[in-house]
Amino acid sequence: MADEYKAPQTTVEQDAQESPAPAPAPAQEPFSVGKSVGKVGAWFKCTFPGHENAVIFGLIGLIAAILIFIVGIWRALIIALFVVVGVALGQVVDGDPKILRAVRRFISDRRD
Repeated sequence: MADEYKAPQTTVEQDAQESPAPAPAPAQEPFSVGKSVGKVGAWFKCTFPGHENAVIFGLIGLIAAILIFIVGIWRALIIALFVVVGVALGQVVDGDPKILRAVRRFISDRRD
């Protein structure tokens, strides 16, 4: 009766000459900020159709409110100023200074 429940013995046969080579791992694409932003934008359009910008600016307002409560109004304004200056410098390096053009239009004399 004890012999009925014996586990079968396994044998492993190996042929050293015909062992298959391991398959190479698939190449992964390098991280791209542009593709990630595109995916996030597509998710916003799918999740909040017609209200993407309202949700995005609502999140920006939430972050600003939390920042003001944590560090205070003046420090939050300084941080925002540094962020805008950093973005403006990045745009200049990229060759498309939108923020600087907007500031020039705002400051320019409109009495023509």
